Amino acid sequence: MFLWVPQLCALAFLALIVRFDRRSLWSGFALFVLIMTVGVTAACLFVDTMDLVPSQWIRTVMLWIGLLAAAVIAAFPVLLGVFLTAEGCRLLRREGVSPANCLSLAAGLFVLLDLTLIPYLASLVRNAAVTWLFALASACVLFFSAQLAIYCLSAFVNLVHVGKPRGLRQIVVLGSGIFGTAVPPLLGNRIRKGIQLQHDAPHAVLILSGGQGPGEDIPEGRAMMAWALEHGADPSRTIAEERSRSTEENLAYSARLFPDPTGKTAIVSTRYHVLRAPLAPLWLTALADVA
Repeated sequence: MFLWVPQLCALAFLALIVRFDRRSLWSGFALFVLIMTVGVTAACLFVDTMDLVPSQWIRTVMLWIGLLAAAVIAAFPVLLGVFLTAEGCRLLRREGVSPANCLSLAAGLFVLLDLTLIPYLASLVRNAAVTWLFALASACVLFFSAQLAIYCLSAFVNLVHVGKPRGLRQIVVLGSGIFGTAVPPLLGNRIRKGIQLQHDAPHAVLILSGGQGPGEDIPEGRAMMAWALEHGADPSRTIAEERSRSTEENLAYSARLFPDPTGKTAIVSTRYHVLRAPLAPLWLTALADVA
């Protein structure tokens, strides 16, 4: 019974965060703690049941749960190194070689080396100073990996919604670029999801957000609004925001159009875009996601 107490506490903590403050990074931290407690509990149960439980499949399930939890936790340092390396290469291709542009690539390579070659070299040298430096570097890698894990898990929590959002007061559809005046299919899917939410929330205002960028004949918000009205949006509850040039401005300028700034808000975007949203400067109680 003692083994289940940390897991139940972590689950209760996650449930409270999701209920009252899911938009904060505490949701990712709570899920991270839950994954660790599940892994530890599964490992302990596997050891305890080796002799007591004759069923091989139960022991196998416990083993795989523990290994899966360990793999999830261990994957983030690797993901951090791969992400920084890939971003560094992309930056060098686009912006050229300079000391500042090499920082991301250098950091990514350092993380990958810290996970592979550096521990082996430190064991060969067996010097106190080298061991201390390696421990310091590993602590930095673990710290930033934990930050990445918490951020990614927070984004994942905000992608999971059960049932229809209720009590919405405003729905913001983020623009993603248009061709001249034409709305592309990806953006059309976002607008269609916003229209669906508007129909489900009779008091919600649909805000179509996007300014005019290169290659666009009119602001995205204006094109999005025309598309929405053609596809069933309520004209009396549909507004275009035409000034924003970035995701942050999408949210900031749209917030000025909110009929109820303290009411529930839905943001409609795509999954890859949603992963950037947990630190948005708005308290959003509903986050709609389209494929």
